[in-house]
Amino acid sequence: MQLRPYQQEALEAVRESYRRKHRQVLVVMPTGTGKTVLFAEISRLAKGPVLVLAHRQELVEQAREKISAWCDDVVAVEMADRRELTKPNGQRPKIAVASIQTLQRRLKAIPRNAFRIVVIDEAHHSTADSFRQVIEHFDAHILGVTATPERSDGMKLGEVFSEVAFDYDLLTATEDGWLAPIRSFLVKTEADFSGIRKIAGELAVKDVEEVLTQDLHLVEMAHPILRERNERPAIVFAASVAHSKALARVINDLSGDPSCAVSLDGTHRLEDRAAVIRRFKRGEVKVLVNCALFTEGFDVPEIALVAIARPVLSRSFYAQMVGRGTRLAPGKEDLLVLDFVPANCRHSLVQAVDIFGRDTEEVVERARKFAAQASEEGEAMSLERALELARQEQEAQEADVVYQLLRRDPYAAVGIELERFTRAPRRGGAPTEQQLKSIKRAGLPTELIENYSSSQVEELREYLLDRKAVGLCTPKQAKQLLTLGLDPRDIYYDEAKELLRKAKSKS
Repeated sequence: MQLRPYQQEALEAVRESYRRKHRQVLVVMPTGTGKTVLFAEISRLAKGPVLVLAHRQELVEQAREKISAWCDDVVAVEMADRRELTKPNGQRPKIAVASIQTLQRRLKAIPRNAFRIVVIDEAHHSTADSFRQVIEHFDAHILGVTATPERSDGMKLGEVFSEVAFDYDLLTATEDGWLAPIRSFLVKTEADFSGIRKIAGELAVKDVEEVLTQDLHLVEMAHPILRERNERPAIVFAASVAHSKALARVINDLSGDPSCAVSLDGTHRLEDRAAVIRRFKRGEVKVLVNCALFTEGFDVPEIALVAIARPVLSRSFYAQMVGRGTRLAPGKEDLLVLDFVPANCRHSLVQAVDIFGRDTEEVVERARKFAAQASEEGEAMSLERALELARQEQEAQEADVVYQLLRRDPYAAVGIELERFTRAPRRGGAPTEQQLKSIKRAGLPTELIENYSSSQVEELREYLLDRKAVGLCTPKQAKQLLTLGLDPRDIYYDEAKELLRKAKSKS
């Protein structure tokens, strides 16, 4: 087995960060690009014991299996009644995987220098007190891996990690061919979210549930899922447990197949969930409906339809859900994301195009409109295509703005209308040599004002001094800024100076 090019790059980046004395570093890679393989290779190469921390039982088992297969070695587990790390005889394995909940309770039994590297899987959880307590206990290098460095609660991972050693974004991974292309289909519903409250940064679950469990809205969601699914294995993210169960029931009723969809949530026992997932992988269950259960660590590459049947405010949470379908699989051409858009909502909800975070807000908003237009015409649009169209439109508009700026009188652009001073009363003779020098230093062409009277030139000079007194850019700077396509009307002298310096250094 061999690392992919970007995984090798990530490995070298982590090593370089450690060499530069950063002891707590972060790696950001999208779901489906092999984060576990990366820290499995780091574990294999490490010159000392390695501990991998996860926050759920499924993630612990998944990490153990993948690391063991990659390293061809036994990987110890510390979780619940399994004590393969804290053995009474004091023996320490080379690689161990532990649940954070269990390890937190047993820290006193583990020496501070027990590990050379501590890996935190799904590291966006690392700001929690449980993780911080464990991190602070060990005298080791810390490596965090995550697909979603942004947290919906606003807490910054910089409080835990001193450097992002490597960042591989979703759009680049897709363009490089390591993830399935994503197409978006927006489904407009009659759901009225105007009265939905916002609690602690998220929409109130009970409010959303009350709306979405109405028969009309259940049918509005079930029909497109069945229509667009075709033969695609599908996963649906519902707003609540009640919504998940109701939506699975309606999907089964409309399909005429009582086993078409199954609803799973945290109330189901682990073994029951595992049995349903096995049926899903075999194709016996066509649609897996869940509530906040499979946003992390759920690895079924064949999933080719993700239905976001709940409102989402957090871009990182949305990306986790979409990530369930981004992996490549034999015969899989792309991932179709169904976005259900309420008829009325006073909150800004995340859509599929928003998770490609490379572009400006203006470009993303344009892409959303292109995707929506395609959906209204009955087509699912590739997110890469929507973004490309948005970039082209934005560039065309910006080029037009630059053209219009270049056509403008550079002095009128900053409020210096020379004709205004010719309308002033003429007093005195021709401008003095001192007046002309003053005007020339300001950046105005003296040939334009040679026919002015000295009183008119003096009025212009006083106006320029007033501009200088409030710190606005000079006429000379204004002319240079316009050639760069920048509107100088509200740009101050120091700001203009810095912009021109940067432009000169790039030329």
